[in-house]
Amino acid sequence: MESSIHPVIGLTSSIVTHNQIMSYHIHEKCVRSVIQAGGVPMMIPNGSSELIEVWGNVCDGIILSGGEDIDPYSFHSHPSPKVEETSPKRDETEIGLVRCALEKNKPILGLCRGMTMINVALGGTVIQDIEAQHANAINHNQQTVRSEPTHLIEIDERSRLFQMIGNQTYRVNSMHHQAIDKLAAGLRVVAVAPDGMIEAVEGMNEAAPLIMGVQWHPEEMASEESAMQRLFKMFITECEHHKVNGQKGR
Repeated sequence: MESSIHPVIGLTSSIVTHNQIMSYHIHEKCVRSVIQAGGVPMMIPNGSSELIEVWGNVCDGIILSGGEDIDPYSFHSHPSPKVEETSPKRDETEIGLVRCALEKNKPILGLCRGMTMINVALGGTVIQDIEAQHANAINHNQQTVRSEPTHLIEIDERSRLFQMIGNQTYRVNSMHHQAIDKLAAGLRVVAVAPDGMIEAVEGMNEAAPLIMGVQWHPEEMASEESAMQRLFKMFITECEHHKVNGQKGR
């Protein structure tokens, strides 16, 4: 790949213990989906505001990946008894990255936790546990293999997501117990689950660089579902477009 053409995509990461060593972790399928779509993946660990500024300059787009629960403190709330492992430093890094990317007109894609994190970064809140807070909720935390779609979503026909998938209904995988509660200003809902849970959002300003979040894991489905690889291709193309335009403007 020629770095002058292919966009650099920042991928946020989790901290895990590997061989008794604290390590940063990104799902391999997420990295693979970015490469197959024509992007150059770059791992983003937790970092300071100075590092966030550097990453905002170096990267042509940002993907917020899946992972831990969101710390309730990040959206000015108290912790539910159902909250699982959190990473406040990761929250701080991702909130900073979203705001930095917006300032620099860089596209943003959120996957599962990442969608909810975009909402938090823009002032929204989180349902801390779907089952505890919504009696009629469907199962959003599947026990089957990660690539298997398990529930339907309904997609807004006016959305970029609909343009990409080409259908008003679609089956997705589901591995989360948190979801968007209060929607942030600047976002609009473009897909919902049968129980009303928000499954996808996009930025309100269609003239601005792409902001999209999906509550499922498209990287897990991409090898078998062409529509999910198209999602990554659409994002990388958007990043490439803004990279080329940015270079022309210098």
